[in-house]
Amino acid sequence: MKNTVVSKFSTFFLSLIFLLIVVSFLFGDYNNFSTASSQDVASVNGLPVTQREYQMRLTQQVEFFSQMMGGQMTQAQMEQMGIKDTVLGGLVQQKLLLSTGLEMGLTMSEDELKQEIRKLPYFQTNGKFDVNKYKQLLAANQYSPAQFEEMISHDMTTKKMDTMLNQAMVSDDMARDILRFKMTGVKTESVRIERQDLVSQVTVTEAEAKAFADDKANDRLLKDLYKENEATYNKPEEAKARHILFKAEKPADEAAAMAKAEKLKGEVTAKNFAAKANELTEDPSGKKNGGDLGWFTKERMVPEFSKAAFEGKVGDIVGPVKTQFGYHLLLIEGKKGKEEKTIDQVKTELARMALQKRKTQELDKLMADTKSKVTALLAAGDAKGIEALKKSLKLTFLPATEVNQYDMTVGPNALTAEEGKRIFTATPNTVVDLSSPGALFLVKVGQPVNSDSEAKIAEQLKTETQAQSQNSARKFREELLKELNGKAKVVTNPSLM
Repeated sequence: MKNTVVSKFSTFFLSLIFLLIVVSFLFGDYNNFSTASSQDVASVNGLPVTQREYQMRLTQQVEFFSQMMGGQMTQAQMEQMGIKDTVLGGLVQQKLLLSTGLEMGLTMSEDELKQEIRKLPYFQTNGKFDVNKYKQLLAANQYSPAQFEEMISHDMTTKKMDTMLNQAMVSDDMARDILRFKMTGVKTESVRIERQDLVSQVTVTEAEAKAFADDKANDRLLKDLYKENEATYNKPEEAKARHILFKAEKPADEAAAMAKAEKLKGEVTAKNFAAKANELTEDPSGKKNGGDLGWFTKERMVPEFSKAAFEGKVGDIVGPVKTQFGYHLLLIEGKKGKEEKTIDQVKTELARMALQKRKTQELDKLMADTKSKVTALLAAGDAKGIEALKKSLKLTFLPATEVNQYDMTVGPNALTAEEGKRIFTATPNTVVDLSSPGALFLVKVGQPVNSDSEAKIAEQLKTETQAQSQNSARKFREELLKELNGKAKVVTNPSLM
């Protein structure tokens, strides 16, 4: 039902808006606002993504993740997380909205632009616009008045596009229908087992594994398998620690931050460290978990922090340690030495893995046997028996889950319309088989659930209307940007990223 209601509504709404947006976009003259150059990181329909705005956005993202991770990000971490591509993608989307807004005529008049700039508080003196302050601040930030006015004008155009895209898109009547479907469903118990997780259960004898490993024809396959699992066999040195941070964001703050750290070091112990961190640390994430940083490698933290953590002994309280963030006290809670295993050391294990994947008939039989066993346990309501299977099998057991007719999900498993129909029309205490070639998925249907009432609907209607409107606006925005991006003239300059 959800898919029918929402998709029909979205299709209707998109068709109307695309007439206004996409058509004007396709037949517009992009050169009217073309200012991109070879020195820009990218251009979108002629609009530049300048090095300046790219670097500002990139710096913000790096600082955000550095704060989350408790230390300065390395270049390798930035590449692993794809931060540069994410930043550029966000700026490209912003320019797509801007170029579309300009094509639609969502611009400011000269008088509107002047009024907008006059309202900005940092250009005012005693509550009035100050021309001299305006020129001085622009010059200090290397903007000409024309550049700044264009930036403000473009910003307002983008905001107008955002406002248009975020208009309420779901009526109270539609939200009321959605609530009714959310309040109608069925109780279930389910078990899911991925086929790949049963591979390790396929029997391979020691003689079979050794023969496979000794066969030179299999060397290439085993090398590839070793590379796929290299992180399992080669692990860097790790430490586990908690920390308490006193920030020193300015040179003038350093003496006070160090004094607080020195004073606390005389009071803190391994037993009270977590409590002290919750109370005193100036690292926002540390206030919620006792300063716990978990396990980390040397490369993950800034050099000064890593040196202290890896040179300290388990149980030691180390510090104060000065980093770019301030002064830290560390409690060293654990150490793991470097682990290295060569391919020769694990060759038989790799051979066993390769053979297990090749024994498809044995795996098919194991899948069938497991399905029969789990079906019988579900039908008998034997939750203990299913839990016991976890000792030998990797399975997900959801013992008591309500499935409603709107979301149509069993825990994290989204149902298709056909699967939902089978669940909702099944007789109570029936085990419905929703397995696929890649996984066993068995659902025992319980008693119907119907909490639909006018009182509950009235209580939740406003919140539901807002939530569905926001959700529809978000989906519409994603679909629109995808459509525009497919037709846009986007040029990137990776060498400047």
